[in-house]
Amino acid sequence: MFKGLPKVFWAGMGLLYGWFFLFFLLEITVPGFPLKKFLGIPGCYLYNWILALWVLNMIVAVIFYRSEETREERKAKK
Repeated sequence: MFKGLPKVFWAGMGLLYGWFFLFFLLEITVPGFPLKKFLGIPGCYLYNWILALWVLNMIVAVIFYRSEETREERKAKK
């Protein structure tokens, strides 16, 4: 099932799931971590809503897009 997937796919998944597991471990080990205030709002809104849903996914999308473009260029040169 995962045999033909490019290496950049695994890099993107490692980035997304690494983010998840990092903050999962922080939330279960640091008391009160997700609800600590930063700029007047709970920190979990910042690192989950803004960074994880928008910024991180945009970075992964750009990585996937650029790698596909370079793969197509290499394929066209052959």
